[in-house]
Amino acid sequence: MKLNWFEEIKRIDPDIKFRAQGGWLKTVEKLDKTVKNGYSLVGDFVKAGDFEEEYDEGLYLDCNKEGSTKKSQQDYRLFRFKDGKVRLLDMVIDGSQGWATELWDAVEDEVPSVID
Repeated sequence: MKLNWFEEIKRIDPDIKFRAQGGWLKTVEKLDKTVKNGYSLVGDFVKAGDFEEEYDEGLYLDCNKEGSTKKSQQDYRLFRFKDGKVRLLDMVIDGSQGWATELWDAVEDEVPSVID
């Protein structure tokens, strides 16, 4: 289904400064608990921005970088895209080392079969 990721994110969080300092979006297809960082959320990077793009249903991890160039803040949001709707499952604001482990429970609750 086609959707505009920027518009979906702004609808969920109207105060977000979308991609102010960069960011990315990736699918989450499985969980690899042998590592404790972002590589534990296994998936492919996909295009996301203020344009329409084709997305499959599933879990998506969005990293949005806000703040200044000297002090950027990385926020991570886990979303479920299903039946044409994007739903926020969990988030880590200003993530530091080990941020990914804070999302593991939400990933496991949503799709228990993603555990590797």
